[in-house]
Amino acid sequence: MPSQTTGTKAATKTTKRRTNSRPKKVALSPQLREEMIREAAYFRAEKRGFEGGDPLADWLSSEQEVDTALSKGAH
Repeated sequence: MPSQTTGTKAATKTTKRRTNSRPKKVALSPQLREEMIREAAYFRAEKRGFEGGDPLADWLSSEQEVDTALSKGAH
């Protein structure tokens, strides 16, 4: 009679799901994104008393700030 090994278990294979380490972008309408940028640019100008500065530079800096926040999933 062949001997049987007791106490052994069949190996089970588990598959781990890989997670994407890149932050997910928050989906929102172009209108809402533009509103967020406009508001941020306004606050930049307000912070300096609406004197001096460059509206285009305010817009571009605000755009970068908003897009960075959205790419990190901030609301």
